[in-house]
Amino acid sequence: MIHKRASANAVINKIMSHSKGIGESKTEAKNRSIVFGQNKQVISTKNHSLKSTANMRTITSQYINFVKEHYGNRVVGYLNNETMKEFINHKLQTTSQGTINTYISVLAKVSDNLNQLGVNTTSRSEITSYRSELRANGNNLQKNHINRANEDPRAIVRAMEENTPYGLSTSLMLEVGLRADDALNFSKLTLNADNSLYVEQSKNGLNYTTAPLSDETAQRVAGAISNQISINYGEYRVALKEAVEATGQEWKGVHSLRYDAIQKQYSNGMSLANIALLSGHSREEISLHYIECI
Repeated sequence: MIHKRASANAVINKIMSHSKGIGESKTEAKNRSIVFGQNKQVISTKNHSLKSTANMRTITSQYINFVKEHYGNRVVGYLNNETMKEFINHKLQTTSQGTINTYISVLAKVSDNLNQLGVNTTSRSEITSYRSELRANGNNLQKNHINRANEDPRAIVRAMEENTPYGLSTSLMLEVGLRADDALNFSKLTLNADNSLYVEQSKNGLNYTTAPLSDETAQRVAGAISNQISINYGEYRVALKEAVEATGQEWKGVHSLRYDAIQKQYSNGMSLANIALLSGHSREEISLHYIECI
């Protein structure tokens, strides 16, 4: 149960704990469930994967803190359909319309868990049916996320190492998910003692620190930084495209290796918050684009 005086963080933690389903059979959870989705089929109200857990924590935290910011610290009394809709409308101002579908689905599950925890002020059906109202107002809720990850990214790196002078930049994109602009200009990089990279003046002027590099890559980066190596973006793009096609793979753009890196971090259990931090994203929902398409 959730006490009516519970803090925002306590509510978030309670919902996440109650919805934990990793390691539990989704089929068995459905068999025990009395909750029905829009397709009239029984659904599980738990999160059975790392991805669904990450989505739930991100969106639950954003919603509860939105309520706290607008209505005060005692959030439980304001967890209802109207504040959920207010939150969805708020996210429409800063988030792609296609992503709103994910927000609605997660909020429906938040509603289920709140009901099971004794907070009976939200309705799954009212939240999911809000899609129709949004569409009627001209919002396109179709997802347009394209998965730009490669089938065999390591083959691409090998081709770049063997046939071009740009192999190190490609390795950095795959190993820690650097943006191409950052991986091509070594004057922007500082190698830290733990082999992580401090990146200055990345996209939108952001400074951030990456995950640690392997020892071998770190040694090569130290030399490139010392020599202030800078690579032309256009030349790099042409060489990378040729390398991708030479390995028999589809060209998906310069940043496809960044997709590979972020998706690997996520599959290894890294939280969405840490992925955003280590990838130089200012908001978690930006990182969400890289993994929603999996």
